[in-house]
Amino acid sequence: MSQNPPPYGQEPYGQSEPQGQQPPYGHQQYGQQPYGQQPQYGQQQPYGQPAPYQQPSPYAQQPYQMMQEHPQGTVILVLGILGFVTGICGAIAWYMGSKAQKEMQASGIRYSNESNINIGKILGMVTTILMGIGLVFLVLYIIFIVVMIASVGAAAY
Repeated sequence: MSQNPPPYGQEPYGQSEPQGQQPPYGHQQYGQQPYGQQPQYGQQQPYGQPAPYQQPSPYAQQPYQMMQEHPQGTVILVLGILGFVTGICGAIAWYMGSKAQKEMQASGIRYSNESNINIGKILGMVTTILMGIGLVFLVLYIIFIVVMIASVGAAAY
């Protein structure tokens, strides 16, 4: 009865390498890449091995920091909403929102409530324009009433 030789790269049964010694030249320990070779795509670097050189990220990663709120952001939003009730609040929100946006652009600081400022400013624009249209219709209505009263009064004589 003859024994078949073990497959290539495996030690014969019962003949393992002694513990604590380096394997002979050309034999790698389990899980290690041959010297000078990088792991193939999708494989992890073995534990304790330095990672190969990688390209730096094109986007600079800055440490996370809490963004501060603009001190007038909420006021601008509330005034923009109140502009639907009282028109003057809309004009104030539009003015304050524009001023706050110019301030943010000049300083370069980003605030966590920039959307409140934008929404408040837009609501201020809408309510101010609606107030202007309402005033035009009110003036036209008053002119119409005065003309009607004058024509009725003239017809009576």
